[in-house]
Amino acid sequence: MDIETGMKSSKKVRLTTITFSVIAGILILAIKLYAARIANSAALRSDALEGTVNVLAALFGLFSIIYSEKPADQDHPYGHGKIEYFSAAFEGGLISLAGILIFFDASTRILHPAPLENLGLGLKLNLFSGFLNGAIGYVIFKVGKKHQSKTLEADGLHLITDLFTTVALGLGLGLVLLTGWHWLDPLLALAVAIFLLRTGFLLVKESAHALLDAENPELLVKILKHINAEDRGHVITIHETKAQLFGRDTHVDMHVVVPEFFTIKEAHDATDAFAFSLQKNLGHGSVVHTHVDPCEREYCTECPYTPCAIRMSPFSARKEFTLDSITSNGKH
Repeated sequence: MDIETGMKSSKKVRLTTITFSVIAGILILAIKLYAARIANSAALRSDALEGTVNVLAALFGLFSIIYSEKPADQDHPYGHGKIEYFSAAFEGGLISLAGILIFFDASTRILHPAPLENLGLGLKLNLFSGFLNGAIGYVIFKVGKKHQSKTLEADGLHLITDLFTTVALGLGLGLVLLTGWHWLDPLLALAVAIFLLRTGFLLVKESAHALLDAENPELLVKILKHINAEDRGHVITIHETKAQLFGRDTHVDMHVVVPEFFTIKEAHDATDAFAFSLQKNLGHGSVVHTHVDPCEREYCTECPYTPCAIRMSPFSARKEFTLDSITSNGKH
C-alpha cells in the first residue's frame, strides 16, 4: 500500500469512527436522560449532562478530522493538522462547563431537596449506558492511537472516563437505595462536578501546550531511538533538533554535521538519506528539514570517513546520540 492510499484509508477509518461516536452518543444520551427523568435524581442528571458533552464534542471532532485532512497551502504551509488540538481543547472546555452546570444544579438540590422515584430502574439504565460508553470509548481510543488522531484519542478517553464516573455514581446510588439516605444524591452530583472540572482542565492544558509548540519529549525520544538504531551514513553528528506534531503530521528541524570538504551534492545526498530514513519511520505527513554544518575538524574521533585528508586525530568510535546531544546548540 503506497503512502497516498494509506492516508485515504486512514481518513476513512477516522471519519467512520467519529461518525459512529456521534450516533452512539445520541442513543446513549437518550437513555441517560430518560433514566434521570424517571428517577428525579441530581446524580443521574449530572451523568446525562456529561453525555450531552460527548455528543457535542464528537460533532466538533467530525468537523476537525475533515478539516485536518486539507493539504498544506500558501496560508497554512504546515498543513491543517493542529485543528485536532483545538478539538481536544474544545472538548476539555465543554467538560469543564458541564462540571460548572452540575455544581450549580447539585447545590440547588441541596438547598431544595426533592424525593427520588424509580431509582432502581433509573440506575440500571444508567449503568447499562455507562458500560456501553466505556466499550465504545476503548475502541475509539485504540483507533485514535493507531491513526495518530488527537481528536479520537480525546473522545475515546472521555468516554472511558465516563464509564468510571457512571460506576462510581452507581455505587453511591446503590447505597442510597439500601439506606434511604436521599441527601447523598446531590453530594454525588457535586463529586462528579469536581471530577469533570479537573478532567476538563487537564485536557485544555495538554492541548494548549501543543498549540503553543511546547517541547514534545515523547516525540524526541522516538526520534532518538530511530537515529541510534539506523545507519547514519556520512552524517557525523546532529544537534539543535526540534520536533513538533501538527495533528497527525510531524515536523522536524535539525542541524546535520558532515565532513567539511564534501561538495554541495555530497552533503545534500548524505543529509537527504538520513532525513528520508527518519521521515519514513515517523510516518504520515512527516517532514524533516536539515541544515548542513561543516565538521571543522572538531569531530575527528567520531568520524569514520576513511578518505579524509585533513583528519586531526584518529577515529575512535561512533558516539551514541543522547537527548542532550541532539537538542543542544552543538559546537557550531
